[in-house]
Amino acid sequence: MSFFDAYFLWRDPLAAAAVAAALCGYLGVFVVLRRVAFVSAVLSQISGLGVALAFLIGSVVGVDPHSGSTPWYVSPALYALVLTCAASIALGLPARARRISPETLVAFAYVAASASVVLVLASPRIVQEAHEVGELLFGNAVAVREEHVVDLTIAAVLIAAVHAALFKDFLFVSFDGETARSVGYPVTRLEAALHLTIAVAVAVATRAIGTLPVFAFLVLPAGAALLWSQRMSVVVVLSIGIAVVAAALGYYLSFVYRLPTGPTMAALCAVAWLPGLRFFRRQS
Repeated sequence: MSFFDAYFLWRDPLAAAAVAAALCGYLGVFVVLRRVAFVSAVLSQISGLGVALAFLIGSVVGVDPHSGSTPWYVSPALYALVLTCAASIALGLPARARRISPETLVAFAYVAASASVVLVLASPRIVQEAHEVGELLFGNAVAVREEHVVDLTIAAVLIAAVHAALFKDFLFVSFDGETARSVGYPVTRLEAALHLTIAVAVAVATRAIGTLPVFAFLVLPAGAALLWSQRMSVVVVLSIGIAVVAAALGYYLSFVYRLPTGPTMAALCAVAWLPGLRFFRRQS
């Protein structure tokens, strides 16, 4: 069966990948500007932990999280969203509100979340679902459902509305938070709102395509775009474009050549740095 003959198989996965890529490619500009790339990795991992926990709790109470009428208390999306938002708030606390450095806190959260995911997947209670949950962490060409596309679209619309209203404010506090605070901007609240939009995007996108491509879309396209231009409008457009192309082409290559979907998309995001590096050297 050729790629185009299998439309019914790749329609939803490709749509989910494109929406997630566009959303994460845009938000990635703020992630890179704020130099919190590894925070996005932590959020992706914690979102995966939420998904795994939903399966574990579902096995305890005798409910399949994949069933058509999944109760709210075993919803993978709910667990991923709650844990990711809570982690985003904790990691976004001002330094004066913590007794340890931000780097130490990020390292702790990443290691703890990664170890917890492994332990949950090793539980005998979810041995049948462990492979499927594991695929959520790296992406799967055929694991996306129509409901995931709907959830992603709703999240993208809501986040777009928030950023349409606060884009300049988010950009200001991302570039120079101290100056923004000195002129009276509510920096703490703006940063919290920005982090929450990133957390929601990570939680919903991870549920659909996995942690690896989400992390790649949040960091690599924006980094490549910043090598090409310093104009924010150009950077945003390039970041979104690189992410969407990597998602679509990565899905096509993974489908045709039977490659792992998430790593293929991530690798294409990394390849996008090569022409940018060459252009950057010419400008230096």
